[in-house]
Amino acid sequence: MKKLIFCITLYLSINSILFAQNFSANGTVLNGLTENPLPNVNITYKKGGTISDDNGKFIFDDKKIDSLTFSHIGYTSVTLPAMKNMVVLMLPSALIGDPVEISAYKAISGVSPVSFSSLTKDEIELKYTAQDIPMVLASEPGVWAYSESGNGTGYSYATIRGFDQSRIAVMIDGVPLNDNESHQVYWVDHGDLLSDVEDIQIQRGIGTNLYGSSSFGGSINATTQIRSVSRKIQVMHGRGNWNTKQYRFKYLSGKDFGEKTSFAFRSSAIDSDGYRKEHGSMQRSAFIGFEHRGDIVKNQLRAIIGYENTQLTWDGISKEDIEDNEKRRMGYKAYTDDFLQQIYSLNSTMTLNNNLSFRNVSYFVMGKGYYEVFKQDQDFYSYNLDINNVFTDAEEQAQSTDLLRRKWIDNNYYGIVPMLTYMNNSFRADFGGEFRKYTGDHYGEATNFSDPNLSSMFNDSWYRYYRYLGKKQIFTGFLRLLWSPVEQPFTVAIELQNQDIDWDLNQDKIGHAFGHQLSAPWNFFNPRLGLSWDLTDSLSWFASIGKAQKEPADNQIITADDMFSQPIMAASEVITNLELGMNFSFLNGFAKINGYRILYLNEQLKNINLQQEGEYSYYAADSTTHTGFEYESFLHLNNKTTLGVNGAIQMNVFNNGKFLPNTPSSLFNLTLQHEVNDKLKIYSHLRRVGGMYIDNSNEEEGYINSFNLLDVAAHLSLDRINLSLQIKNVLNKLYSTYGYSYEYNGYNAFYWPGATRNLFLRISYDF
Repeated sequence: MKKLIFCITLYLSINSILFAQNFSANGTVLNGLTENPLPNVNITYKKGGTISDDNGKFIFDDKKIDSLTFSHIGYTSVTLPAMKNMVVLMLPSALIGDPVEISAYKAISGVSPVSFSSLTKDEIELKYTAQDIPMVLASEPGVWAYSESGNGTGYSYATIRGFDQSRIAVMIDGVPLNDNESHQVYWVDHGDLLSDVEDIQIQRGIGTNLYGSSSFGGSINATTQIRSVSRKIQVMHGRGNWNTKQYRFKYLSGKDFGEKTSFAFRSSAIDSDGYRKEHGSMQRSAFIGFEHRGDIVKNQLRAIIGYENTQLTWDGISKEDIEDNEKRRMGYKAYTDDFLQQIYSLNSTMTLNNNLSFRNVSYFVMGKGYYEVFKQDQDFYSYNLDINNVFTDAEEQAQSTDLLRRKWIDNNYYGIVPMLTYMNNSFRADFGGEFRKYTGDHYGEATNFSDPNLSSMFNDSWYRYYRYLGKKQIFTGFLRLLWSPVEQPFTVAIELQNQDIDWDLNQDKIGHAFGHQLSAPWNFFNPRLGLSWDLTDSLSWFASIGKAQKEPADNQIITADDMFSQPIMAASEVITNLELGMNFSFLNGFAKINGYRILYLNEQLKNINLQQEGEYSYYAADSTTHTGFEYESFLHLNNKTTLGVNGAIQMNVFNNGKFLPNTPSSLFNLTLQHEVNDKLKIYSHLRRVGGMYIDNSNEEEGYINSFNLLDVAAHLSLDRINLSLQIKNVLNKLYSTYGYSYEYNGYNAFYWPGATRNLFLRISYDF
């Protein structure tokens, strides 16, 4: 491995020398917060000047340039010695925030006392193929991702700081994405969404989210692109291992509709058989965006539509087979998951005067789908199949039939998030709230009965054997204050959130059970306090403390589609989050380090339920602690080469000292990107994932050893044609990503496998 890294570094260094040109000064200007290229920057010296191009690049031929001054409206001007291969980072001059672009969920560098990282559009394009969003996020500090299929398609999962995604707040364009009943995120519903994303901010810890799902481990905030500098019409096709196929058509209007109006459209299809057998997925999706920019008001209207049909097998591979190249891929036809989700949103911003602005997010989300499984030897009693009431309960329990079962959900939720912002040179106040209302209609159906009497009675029709209706109404009020005294080096941040939740579940008769009518209110008050301090122009530190609370998931109270389930009292979960970090910026990059300690009360953990395939049983831990250290650095080695290093050391433990299951002890990422010339880019990503236990008993037999993964990619642009090749797991490692265990004639451990070496080739054409 050391030899491989050395060879790559040596190769890039030689390339930099070979492609050197005879000029006095050149380089790239970047936004110091997002690292996106910054166009139209005025670059001057005593005898003249130029501006940076659309890619932020500039070049001077004059041999007598001593220094260059870089200036741009909204950014702090900077003067630097002239040299070759310069990388200039320009910071926005109003660090308290742009009154038009402020939000209630994104952090501001140098102001927000939180730990976060960002992925730009260019970075996403380098890393993304056809996999789900979590697999791309795994290159960021503290993030671990895995998929049931093994190759990143179908059902995928992300964890941050050892918290699963039901405790990670996810938003797309300000719309809360977490499921209102389970708090989970179903990335499979949003195939190819990354092709629309302009940037993603990943906050770690409580962060700055003031509404939506409570953030425990972190938050993921994605913004999709509507506006473009010029028209773009593109078709794309990609192919990879295990019959993975991707198709896309995309249109960005540029100035087709004038200077103030933009339109975007995308249609995509992704299919894959999956690395594991019987783990195929089919994803269809579309994105429509419309934006109008007035002098005072800006409106963005979006529609995100996603459909998926996925084959699932939750059962893992035994310890004896997980190291075998063929046996580790085995599966069987179990569940079919079929779902359509539609997200409609309107983002409006209004500048009322120089100090006052208003922002609102309105959204409507609806989904409908089922998961299907063939069940054997099901008793009549559980399904209430004695339609004519001719059997006793004992006789009905003794009779059985095979059947095809579907569990349906038809849900929707809508909400508004108004926010008023006042700001001046030293103070900013955000005041707002969220109102959200959710309805979820659940019902179960059965058909294809093996019992001849039932088959004759129902023919091919579906028999509904249960139904329940879940409702939730949420009102959140929030206030954020930022105080940064003029000519003082510090910023104080105070955030207050109050959340009222009303929950109802009305269960109709299920089997022979009469059902339950349940309701519960929750009220949470969550304060946060933070301080940021600039020690020098390039060095700052921050500290914060905050509290967050979350209501139980529905299944933690009652498994409403199981006639034998009885409601239980489930307490809300509570965390206290302490953060301390330091940020350092320099001419060609930055470095960040931070530590955290999260005290967690009543953490709800889950095991795979072996009696109900693919479902989970919950158990509570009175108290747990998540402690860790995270770091991130980014360096422009020269104008063509960048190096990124990040990682985390984590200790997630119960109060008895044992480790939480399926949380890696450490994470490490090294990324190297080189622009060989204007047409060719190459990229490599080395990842190390620390070991983890698969259950709370911490048995050594149930331990996943640490492993290393290497991915490489090349991107070639030839006028209108673009070619991309990615090779994942270059070293062809056999590794596991998740596990579980149970006791039966001894200890039994099972694992989900990660994919072996695989390729993905993509070609696109721009009209």
